[in-house]
Amino acid sequence: MNFSHREFVDKYKKGQIEVYIHRTNPLRIISMGYVPKKYYWAHTFWSWIWFLLIPIGIILIFVKGLLFGVGTLIVCAMLGTAVKKSAQEFMLKQALENEAFYKFCIEDKVLVINEK
Repeated sequence: MNFSHREFVDKYKKGQIEVYIHRTNPLRIISMGYVPKKYYWAHTFWSWIWFLLIPIGIILIFVKGLLFGVGTLIVCAMLGTAVKKSAQEFMLKQALENEAFYKFCIEDKVLVINEK
């Protein structure tokens, strides 16, 4: 469904539409610099933490024991999910605030809008 930006914001605030964002699209768009720098740097920081926990978890299995290593890998998996979810929230917030970004997301089919 194609709405003007004003209609999109109004319908979203009233709860009349559902917005779906694919899990991988936000990561790509944030990495390309289409969102404000504060979102970009926050995403980059947590993505690196998540990425670095993988080898740390593997090393901890051999150095500190199975419990510490597997625990770190479990935290790593949870952090990876949180990074992707927060990227989706960045995208939605930016689409609500910025008309040009909203149009980009609609044209690139990043946002899928369904009426309730």
